Amino acid sequence: MQDQLKISQLILIFSILAICFAFFLQYFLGHQPCKLCIYQRIPYYIVVLVSVLYLIFKKYFKIYYSLLIFLLLSEFFISNYHTLSTFGILNYSGCESATLPKDITKLKDALMSDSLVVNCSNANLKFFGVPLSVYNSLFSFVFLLLITINEFKKKN
Repeated sequence: MQDQLKISQLILIFSILAICFAFFLQYFLGHQPCKLCIYQRIPYYIVVLVSVLYLIFKKYFKIYYSLLIFLLLSEFFISNYHTLSTFGILNYSGCESATLPKDITKLKDALMSDSLVVNCSNANLKFFGVPLSVYNSLFSFVFLLLITINEFKKKN
């Protein structure tokens, strides 16, 4: 149970950091999220909420841990769907956002180059050439793998 608690704390910390990072990108750097980006945040919000509830009602650890696994699976599938949309393998028409530049010359340039609307296939926010949805997929997978390995060790 101690390892499960450590893993769940790690998931909570990562969820809080992911939400803060998303807000930083959106509100301080001006990168507007698409619909799938917003959907990807939902499991993180619920992880934080469920973790706070667990701190209040500690006797329900099995329910809490099961919910964490479900939320990680949800995040994994949403982020993989987003990744497939980003690389153009799937076509999701709702995956776009628009940002209006504050400077009139930048607005004119954006209108002329048709770069106001950003969709997943031309994701403008990448780290080391990799879209953020891939990182979400990777982290969800790593946490699920960590949980699986821990449960396997516990049974043996």
